[in-house]
Amino acid sequence: MEEPRRIWWARPRKLCLLERPGGGGRSHRPERRVGEIAYLAEHGVRLVVSTMTTRHNLGAYEDAGLAWHHVPVQGTGVGADALEELLPFLRRELRRRGAVAVHGNRHTDFVAAVGAAHLYESRGLDPAEGLRAAAEAGLAVTPEACALLGVPYEAIQPRSRMASSTSSGLSVTT
Repeated sequence: MEEPRRIWWARPRKLCLLERPGGGGRSHRPERRVGEIAYLAEHGVRLVVSTMTTRHNLGAYEDAGLAWHHVPVQGTGVGADALEELLPFLRRELRRRGAVAVHGNRHTDFVAAVGAAHLYESRGLDPAEGLRAAAEAGLAVTPEACALLGVPYEAIQPRSRMASSTSSGLSVTT
């Protein structure tokens, strides 16, 4: 069992968002995938939602006894329809026992946006706070993910926040 490198438990024991188990793209490692899927199962995940454009890993979820749902997303900038599909799906699935994991490939900005949107919808948490929590957990938060939720990127990006808090508006690290 191996904890995924980029994982955000937006709702502990209920909803996690992460990079594809085993890593994404060319860095994918089958032995790491096995350990990370075992981690998910051990932590109560019963359903994995893949937002990858390909069907990679779906058979591995079945082999591990996990259900899966596939919602291919071409990119965060064009992910509004997928987000609108996933929010009611998550609302329904999270009422059941067990946890749900949502993953992208190596680009995790869309799944970060899904988590932040879900927390806003279910808990009233400001989407900017949700995106910040996702970033702190290691997920990528891009301008596209912010735009998808109507959040200014400057509210998330640490250097931009720091620069805007100085009297001159210039970064204190440059």
